[in-house]
Amino acid sequence: MIQALLLINRGSRAGEQNAAEVRDALRANGASVVVRDADTPAHLHAALAAHAGSVDVVVVGGGDGTISMAAGALIQVAVPVAIVPLGTANDLARTLMVPTDIAGACRNAIHGRSQPIDLGQCNDVYFVNVASLGLPVRASKYRSTAAKRWLGPLGYAGNVVTAYRQTEPFDVELVWDDHCKSMHTIQLVVGNGRHFGGGLAVARDAMPDDGALDIYSLAPQTPLGMLAKLPGLVRGPDQELAGVSLFKAGAVRVRTSRPMAINTDGELLTETPADFRVIPGALTIKVPDAYLEIATSGAQS
Repeated sequence: MIQALLLINRGSRAGEQNAAEVRDALRANGASVVVRDADTPAHLHAALAAHAGSVDVVVVGGGDGTISMAAGALIQVAVPVAIVPLGTANDLARTLMVPTDIAGACRNAIHGRSQPIDLGQCNDVYFVNVASLGLPVRASKYRSTAAKRWLGPLGYAGNVVTAYRQTEPFDVELVWDDHCKSMHTIQLVVGNGRHFGGGLAVARDAMPDDGALDIYSLAPQTPLGMLAKLPGLVRGPDQELAGVSLFKAGAVRVRTSRPMAINTDGELLTETPADFRVIPGALTIKVPDAYLEIATSGAQS
């Protein structure tokens, strides 16, 4: 029988009310399940230290912030990790094509395929999706627990509209490989995965297992200009999208004229100056066959 450690973040959008359903769905797929809370780093690390060595899979029930919080500990675990998306945006699950329903996600947790994916690191903070400056930081400051719980991803949309009106453009210097570039921007995004912000994409060809970070800067826009660019930002920007500077790198240093907060998967845990790097294949995740087909082809539509 498969032994599973279920880490539930009861503070995530749907964690508390669905914990028992997730446990039962894993059991229905033939697993013996140990359930532990993972709503704080201390709880999560203690549960992994006590049980990870005796299980076949670690199942994380929560959102992107839960995965990021756990990343530093999970990369030390010698078993695959599975996601049951119980958060607000669930961008990593969307990127990996993990089913959004509990039954499908639990089936994938037990019967899915193991796939190595990369992690991003910003200073001493890990991220699975993106780290960003400017507009996303301002938007995160308007986020409330009530909006996350009742509106889900729609709560992000209202935040972005308010944040856009109050975000001041800033100057940033990027240094990578033999390049140095200064830009005037309203938003700088450093992506490890593909999706972020509950509906946007980092780049049209971004993948979480390509061994590279996707970086883009969005020049200051008029309201109408921002609205016109929205479809391209949802699909994922490319070099043809006016006002966007886009490139790939394994590591990049970011400097600003004054310290600026950095949003890592929805949390404000560090600031500039910042060193970013990708850690290839750092985390092994359970994914469905549909994702492997896309990963093999090298792009997502």
